[in-house]
Amino acid sequence: MTDSKKDTRDWSIAWKNPFVIAWIVILLIVLTVNFFMVSMAIVTNPGLVVDDYYEQGKRMDVILAEQKRMEKIGWQLQVDLPILSEGKKDTVKLSVLDKENNPIEVETATLYFYRPADRKLDGNVEMNKVDGIGQYEQEFSLPVKGKWDLIMEVTKGDIRINIGRSIMVQDPE
Repeated sequence: MTDSKKDTRDWSIAWKNPFVIAWIVILLIVLTVNFFMVSMAIVTNPGLVVDDYYEQGKRMDVILAEQKRMEKIGWQLQVDLPILSEGKKDTVKLSVLDKENNPIEVETATLYFYRPADRKLDGNVEMNKVDGIGQYEQEFSLPVKGKWDLIMEVTKGDIRINIGRSIMVQDPE
């Protein structure tokens, strides 16, 4: 004689079905994670660095014409940039050369630094002239580790030449 128990569970009530309960739990987890991510996106910095991005976009033809003019002039900016560490001062060196690789004197040499994640850390430093024509240097540090965008710009009269570079600032050693 087989004494087997008969399954008396009633699956017609949805709230008692384990598959429906599992599906609802998964849905609640996904909605909770999405709500958290949306609230973090609203609370944190949007990362938009340029206030007038629309106007900058409309000026793109002017920017491209300026780049062609820079290429025609043929100046070269040679930057000696050490590997930077968070909060540690280091010296950045700049050499300005003409088409024939002769050093040239400029009126101003400026290093601009931008933190894509936090615009409050953006700034600039003026480069100091050192011995020799077209030689500039400045000691500076960046306050936090991570990605930074650097732009080196020199001006002489109405000529303005710049180069950009993205760097990663390391942990202090």
